[in-house]
Amino acid sequence: MKKILNAYTTPLLFLTVSLSLFGIIVSGSLSIVYPNLILRQIVSVILGYALMIFFAFFNHRKLASFAKIAYIVLVLSLVYLLFSKGNSRFISIGIFSIQPSQFAYIVISLLIARIFRDKIDEEQIPKVYAIIFALIVLVSALIAFEPDMGSAAQFFLTGFSLLSIIGMPLFEFFSFSLLSLFGVIAMIPLNKEWHRRVVAFLNPYAHASDEALQTLQSLRAFARGGITGVGFMKGIFKYPSVLPVSISDFILPVIGEEFGAVFVILLILAYLGIIYLGFKISYDARSIFSRILALGLTLGIAWFAVINIAVNLGLMPTTGVPLPFISYGANNMLANFIAIGILINISRTEVE
Repeated sequence: MKKILNAYTTPLLFLTVSLSLFGIIVSGSLSIVYPNLILRQIVSVILGYALMIFFAFFNHRKLASFAKIAYIVLVLSLVYLLFSKGNSRFISIGIFSIQPSQFAYIVISLLIARIFRDKIDEEQIPKVYAIIFALIVLVSALIAFEPDMGSAAQFFLTGFSLLSIIGMPLFEFFSFSLLSLFGVIAMIPLNKEWHRRVVAFLNPYAHASDEALQTLQSLRAFARGGITGVGFMKGIFKYPSVLPVSISDFILPVIGEEFGAVFVILLILAYLGIIYLGFKISYDARSIFSRILALGLTLGIAWFAVINIAVNLGLMPTTGVPLPFISYGANNMLANFIAIGILINISRTEVE
């Protein structure tokens, strides 16, 4: 059995564990406002470590057998949420609540890797890309109408960028890009909240007390923190009356206020390190299946980080996605650690 630590997995483990431990520290500060948050965060991280270790030793090639059924289960669960009463993003199973959208990027990465594992006839390639694009759009739409536009964007960008990188023909790339652009424009008027957020993004100071409040408060938190921050547990933007959703979607401004721009930059560098290592594992993997799977998992984590940071910096309309390994939210934490565990297994078994 190959050792779990090598040139790729050692820094990958160091970065992900460091981020999760830092998330626990930040949740300690947030526990002033949200009692017991740090305990719940510790439990999520421990469960995440357990899943990561399991998948680090589980033969990732066996996952190919579950790709199609995993996609069907994902679609059925999202359809159930769409028509269930209560407008919830979670499915309750006993004491657990599962949010399917957070695991969706793993499923689509697995499905695409499974489809392209076998040689495809040249004449069938455009048709295959069209079918996969339709499967991506279907799940994206179901997540968007939960409503969860942030996770829908993360899922779509993961699937579409994965298809683009592995060799989508130029005609299909431009055709699907145009279709996607028109689709997003057409969907915005269907939901009043989406429409308000886009309008607020274009003119934030005209909506400073409602839809643009979080973005403006986020920027004020970064400004108050400056280079080195105001100090651990001394921030004011953790309070929900000042900045709503500070434990998950807007946790980065809390970090910026208390720890300063230095730590924000270190976090961004950590994510870039994880993305680089994921791409290297994908590039050096021996089989097509493993290359595509590693690439998709890396893109999924990357898009979560990119969207979260962009929203917090006011670079895109407000939408909610967690900051990987740091934000409170067990489902996202577990999904990302599963992805890291699979990446480690690919590195152990297919990278020299």
